[in-house]
Amino acid sequence: MLDKHLIASQFDSLKGISEIQLPMLGSLGQVHVDTLTSTWVCMGVILAGALALKPSLVAEGPGGPGQAIAEGVYKFLADLCRNQIGENYKPFLPLITAIFIFVLTGNLSGIGPWPAFSHLGVFPSLPNGKEFEVASPTTDINVTLGLALIALVVYVWAGVQRHGMHYIGMYFKPLGVIEWMDLIIRPATLALRLLLVITADELTRMVALLLLPWIVAPVPVMAFEVFIAVLQAFVFALLTSIYIGLAVADHH
Repeated sequence: MLDKHLIASQFDSLKGISEIQLPMLGSLGQVHVDTLTSTWVCMGVILAGALALKPSLVAEGPGGPGQAIAEGVYKFLADLCRNQIGENYKPFLPLITAIFIFVLTGNLSGIGPWPAFSHLGVFPSLPNGKEFEVASPTTDINVTLGLALIALVVYVWAGVQRHGMHYIGMYFKPLGVIEWMDLIIRPATLALRLLLVITADELTRMVALLLLPWIVAPVPVMAFEVFIAVLQAFVFALLTSIYIGLAVADHH
């Protein structure tokens, strides 16, 4: 996925790492098979985790460690939505929670010495001869832009639900060009921020794998990547809730 967005020739000037080869394009025709597969795997992991956790949940009492984690995540995201959207946050909480969990899972899925295994020929090749690339689905603009467009549709819909056609009317006022710019800038920044940060993290790991022993060197890099994965999932959920909060605010 990395070379869908970056041109390998841009790195030719880095003589010290000239041996690096970006993973082959994991696509079959116009279909990004690697992205689809990693996205499905992430969704499967989320669903499997939820199914495994559900039987241990209790309505009364402290419950087990799984319930403590689930309640902690719920309270964290509920407080986030309440602070940014207001007391009528509950209809939007499932969306914010889904975005946070999926982005976090997707970010974490790319953390690993996958390039090293790739060069060893562990992963299969696609029917067109291209190498299957294991990387975070959030390094593909199709995924991050899709999430951003979902956020866009929801906060515009929330504004219409809260203010009626008056919300649409503001796009046709004398200063409506600013609102139209927001419709482009907000989802674009959501998509590009997540894409570029996670892609940069994976490239950093590739350099660490080349320059230092591949078992030891990536460990601190991967630890930092875990922090970035959590942070970027939080930022995406936070900005989405902020945009919804602005849409439903009473100043419209």
